[in-house]
Amino acid sequence: MMLALLGEWMVNAIRKDPDPAYEDTASKVYAFAKGTPLEALIGFDENSGNWIAGEAFENDAHALIDQYDDKTFWEELTARLTERDLIAARGERAVRGMRPDQRSRAASPIAKAYTKEFEEQGLDRLRVREEA
Repeated sequence: MMLALLGEWMVNAIRKDPDPAYEDTASKVYAFAKGTPLEALIGFDENSGNWIAGEAFENDAHALIDQYDDKTFWEELTARLTERDLIAARGERAVRGMRPDQRSRAASPIAKAYTKEFEEQGLDRLRVREEA
């Protein structure tokens, strides 16, 4: 059931209009809990006619989502800044022409520096500089 909740959330959380196919699939998975001890985790929404995750179940899922978001935020920030700095230092054409192992070796010290900075300082020293 948790996989259904997390999967449906991942697809629909970013959409203005949720995809009903994913909601329907999650509802069908939740329906299997009816009559079992897991039924306490779900509810039935009369308006939509769908089985839905209960509040406590959603809270458990969002704790996992928050952990994932935190981890991927730092990884993605580090990767994007590393890529930017590598291109600035070597040139886009040179970086794009590198083999994956070359690119990884060239990026490694930059990424390590960002990782150390973010582990020690978080976002405290990160600034956007205005170009004059």
